[in-house]
Amino acid sequence: MGVKPTMTVITCRGIGEPYPSPMLANVTRLLDPERFRIVALPWSATYGPVPSVRGISFDKALRTGREMLIDYIRRDPNPVVLLGYSGGAALAGNVADEIALGDHPGLDLRGVGLISDPLRSSVNDVNPGATGCGIAGSRPIPGNFLVWHCADPADVITCCPLDSPLRTFADQSAAFSLADPGAWATDLLDRLRTRRWQSTIRDWRNIPAVLRAYRQAISDARGYLTDDHTSYHLRRYPGTDRTYCEWMADRINGIKE
Repeated sequence: MGVKPTMTVITCRGIGEPYPSPMLANVTRLLDPERFRIVALPWSATYGPVPSVRGISFDKALRTGREMLIDYIRRDPNPVVLLGYSGGAALAGNVADEIALGDHPGLDLRGVGLISDPLRSSVNDVNPGATGCGIAGSRPIPGNFLVWHCADPADVITCCPLDSPLRTFADQSAAFSLADPGAWATDLLDRLRTRRWQSTIRDWRNIPAVLRAYRQAISDARGYLTDDHTSYHLRRYPGTDRTYCEWMADRINGIKE
């Protein structure tokens, strides 16, 4: 009989990815099978009409995914490591943040690995060259467990300039869904009432700075539409001969019992 794994890695796939996750498979296939059991979270991973026209909004997907992930951690007999990519990194990071703040006593979380987290903060461990923060905002994760970020400097989802107009798009679209347009309108009105918008361009009278911000946003959007968001299994972690995914696998394999 083989050795029973003593730790569980719960993976959260990115928006629109096939289940369980082609990207995160580049990490999990390198983990020690005698130590780690891999469990894929079947959350919806939708962003409104992506990948399904009638898909639920990203905000709702995060809410339902949060309940599911907390339940998975609570029911697992092993200590847990969370691993997320893109929208799944937002989900895993949000739950890790709650655990770090003491919201779920008794949950044994040993580490969280986030690849292209749209809520990345520069406070946590991140690779050299990463600038700005996540396109949807900045969520630091305190706590006594390990936190690793992989953030390709060319990937606007996780390395978004602070003054980028793309932040406004992220705010406006988070609650969008063709399945429930009323919820989207309600969210927009609430954002207006509570001023729940990310700060972007601060001085519209500075025309050169405004033009630079929009030119950068166009370049960043083009990069997202090509391969800047989807090449973590190909591009090297800065200063190493390892890909971002290989580097992440090394970190998880190095967790002490």
